[in-house]
Amino acid sequence: MKISLPITVMAFETDFGGVVSNTRYVEYIERGRYALIHAAGLRIEEVWKTHGAQPIVRRLEIDYLGGARHEDELLLEISVREHTRSTTVLDFSLQRGAEELMRARQTLAYINHRWRPTRVPDIFLQSFPVEN
Repeated sequence: MKISLPITVMAFETDFGGVVSNTRYVEYIERGRYALIHAAGLRIEEVWKTHGAQPIVRRLEIDYLGGARHEDELLLEISVREHTRSTTVLDFSLQRGAEELMRARQTLAYINHRWRPTRVPDIFLQSFPVEN
């Protein structure tokens, strides 16, 4: 599964020089993960209630490749890289036109109602096919 999310950089996301703060890239990644979940037709609260599990971020690796600026029109691409027994790995790419500004990989683990690790729920395996 792969989706794209347009992002327009707002003034409050930048420093005094008009450059996007590194911490905002993490927020873009979080927006992208939620957009992916919603594009699959899932809502975290509903999955939590009906399937007894939810994804949590276990690891995040980011490569900052360039700086976004105030009013830039960006495109965040999110894809499902792989599933293991207990994790899902997502890839992210933030672009301004043809220029890649950020590349990231996020590993999701899953917890059950007791806040204990659990296997990847079938609903996520079915809803998030791996992008080849």
